[in-house]
Amino acid sequence: MPFNFDLAPQRRGTNCSKWDDVAASLGIAPGDDLLPLSVADMDFFCAPEILDAVRGAIAPGALGYRHFSPRFGQAVAGWMQRRHGLTVQPEAVISLPGVVPGIAAAIAAFTQPGDGVIVQIPAYPPFMNVTRDMGRTLRENRLIEREQDGVLTYEINFDQLRALAAEPNTRLMVLCSPHNPTGRCYSREEIAQISAICAEHDVFLVSDEIHSDLVQRGVRFVPALAVTCENTRVCQLGSPSKSFNTAGTHAAYMIIPDPEARAAVRRVFSSMHLPTSSFVSEEVVTTAYGPAAYYPDELCAYLDGNIAFFTETMHAALPGIRMTHPDGTYLVWADFRGCGVPADRIYRLLCEKARVIPTPGYAFDPQAMGYLRINLAMPRAMLKEATTRIIEAIRDFNK
Repeated sequence: MPFNFDLAPQRRGTNCSKWDDVAASLGIAPGDDLLPLSVADMDFFCAPEILDAVRGAIAPGALGYRHFSPRFGQAVAGWMQRRHGLTVQPEAVISLPGVVPGIAAAIAAFTQPGDGVIVQIPAYPPFMNVTRDMGRTLRENRLIEREQDGVLTYEINFDQLRALAAEPNTRLMVLCSPHNPTGRCYSREEIAQISAICAEHDVFLVSDEIHSDLVQRGVRFVPALAVTCENTRVCQLGSPSKSFNTAGTHAAYMIIPDPEARAAVRRVFSSMHLPTSSFVSEEVVTTAYGPAAYYPDELCAYLDGNIAFFTETMHAALPGIRMTHPDGTYLVWADFRGCGVPADRIYRLLCEKARVIPTPGYAFDPQAMGYLRINLAMPRAMLKEATTRIIEAIRDFNK
């Protein structure tokens, strides 16, 4: 029987980052009417097979130390083969507590303080924060924005990327595909060009592919490791957290084909005596990529409908809006500057008047004042309510 994505779990009052922290963090009045469209997790129930697997993990009644069995790497390798046609050796898979900790471990393993790390802007804020917090130099590869009939698309500035990679002490690049926040899925040719540039300048390529299972109908996702290139200094990160809504289980992984690079990352985690995942992460990964494998396809079909509804409704109601129609993710990146509200007021207007909480664009790029990232992963009725509120708040402002 098809999964019912029209139902939402009750998350308010559960110490939920998305639902319980927004009012206090923004300094706005709390209330049950707030609709958060910010944190990138979904307001859908998990697959029942995953919930059953988590219950099974705690069934013995003890939560003591555990080790990972070969099932973890085998599950990831099997998923990569079936989902993306990518052959992965199970021993190349390292379990992680999250994709961002994996990126931090790669930065620690393959760079030194002061070294340059390339990040494509606009960017998921932790990419920039981790780079700076670890004492590395952020090197911004700004994506080129294009617009046609109100639809935004983004391209890689390869001339700038080559120049950044050639700078002294540039040692690592963080790639994000599908890209957060723009939703771009990079083509095989684009990834091959990125990989060749990194190989030429001895830049380690770290590819965050956490949204790789969430692509719109007709879009083909290309993993970084699927592109043949002389560059062996590449790793790929993923997790079922976005596509199966399991972010709180800290079940993620890194695929590093090169044994020496893999050993270097393992040493980083070992030096901190840090467990690389949670008590239930093996059950989450093996179940998601096994009995619950149906879930992302049904989810993508539902998200396609959400994206179509939101973009069509917003374009019709607010002719000045510009936004992405994403290849992947459940995120829309929207420029509200043409909607009659000052760029420095649109975010607070939606938070305070519409009681809808997106993520401000300046979190991804200081130059993106007036842009918002909007999470559409919710039941259609909730999305319709949020969309109506956004439109009415802007229209009321312009009266």
